[in-house]
Amino acid sequence: MTEAEAVEGVDEAQPLTRAAQLALLSPGRAAFQLAWPGIIEQLIRASGQTVVIAFIGHLGAVSTAAVGASLQFTFLLFPVFNALSIGTVALVSRRMGERRAEAASSVVRQSLVLGAVLGIVTGALFAIFAKGLLGLIGADDAVASAGAPYLAFVGGLNVFQTISIIGVSAMRAAGDTRTPMWLSAGGSALTVPATYLLVTVAGLGIMGAAYAQIVVSVLFCAGTIALLWRGIAGVRIAGGTWRLERTTMRSLASISGYSAGESFLFSIGILALGFLAFRLGTEAYAAHQLVGQLESLSFLPCVGFSAASAALVGQSLGMRDPQRAMRSGWASTRMAILWTTAAGAILALFPSFFLGIFTNDRGMITAGVGALIVIGFAQPAQAVNFTMGGALRGSGDTRFTLATTIVNWFVVRLPLAVLFAFPLGLGLAGIWLAVLVDYCVRACILAMRFRSGKWAKRVL
Repeated sequence: MTEAEAVEGVDEAQPLTRAAQLALLSPGRAAFQLAWPGIIEQLIRASGQTVVIAFIGHLGAVSTAAVGASLQFTFLLFPVFNALSIGTVALVSRRMGERRAEAASSVVRQSLVLGAVLGIVTGALFAIFAKGLLGLIGADDAVASAGAPYLAFVGGLNVFQTISIIGVSAMRAAGDTRTPMWLSAGGSALTVPATYLLVTVAGLGIMGAAYAQIVVSVLFCAGTIALLWRGIAGVRIAGGTWRLERTTMRSLASISGYSAGESFLFSIGILALGFLAFRLGTEAYAAHQLVGQLESLSFLPCVGFSAASAALVGQSLGMRDPQRAMRSGWASTRMAILWTTAAGAILALFPSFFLGIFTNDRGMITAGVGALIVIGFAQPAQAVNFTMGGALRGSGDTRFTLATTIVNWFVVRLPLAVLFAFPLGLGLAGIWLAVLVDYCVRACILAMRFRSGKWAKRVL
């Protein structure tokens, strides 16, 4: 189906959906229109997180390590909200491409119900087992004692974050990336001053950051649901049934099941890297967290272009235009590489400066310099991973991305991290060198899969 045919036959009395508007643009222009609000959103969100981490970093290595270890365990939530959000994106984008807005809205309602149930269940587990979980990755008594209340509170109330992530994913899948940008701007505008007041002024330490995070999560969740209730880009959750339907659950399970496995393995891998970093000492582990935070800033454009790639590929397949889907994926990848190469170069050139923003602890800075230089060089490959992975997930090809994750984490990244960090004596820089190698291998695998076009045959 051609781009003109994609909007042919739409009822003239009905407003053109955002997906139909995007179909009239070139793939590159459509990708950029979807990506730039996502990039700004991630910049706002990451800047807010950076300021929060900076507040915590100045509390010392134990506080930094405690929060870092706790946040790593929240990666175990990825099998919940990440899997559901990926399934939601694939189905909503496909239905909007097919001009079935009510079917897309039904998917969103059912995803929100599942997210709420799973968020409550996982929250109870975090609240009960927080300290024991921290001990599993090698945190000493001081770090585990400091981090357990934080993890129990933030992880225990993750249901608000889970619902929000599914909701904004649905907005992006329908073609609206600006509303999530404004929601994130509002969230960061509240989070930073609230964290400062509770952590620094009120002297509540890392629990002050936890209280601020949850309050903002509740408000963000309420805003997301209110907007979807009113209607966003053709998706409207008011007025329809909230009953779980077998066909929708089967479609979600076919996508989200593999995605959940991928996310779970990713979370385990992150924890394993943290375990290795702890073996190098508390200062090295704290530096490991700061390097990860800085890396998240460098790949901000990747997140925006990944979301754009997923939405456009899904919408194009719904319009029965796999060639447009292919062009959309490559256009997103090219733009992401340009942005992240520049960001990675800046990190590699000025590592001490950027680490010094977070902490004045010379031991932490010294431990992190080599790792930050290494990861700066990894960002072009990271761009390919994000955008190609987003394109494949948007098509529903999550079985392949799961297989790729298994190979990369457990055949490439973790074995090399052990080898480089310990027998070869490269320390924290060795761990991140293994990450660089993994990024390059994964980028090649995903690009070859996307070029093959096999993902376009996935029926949802």
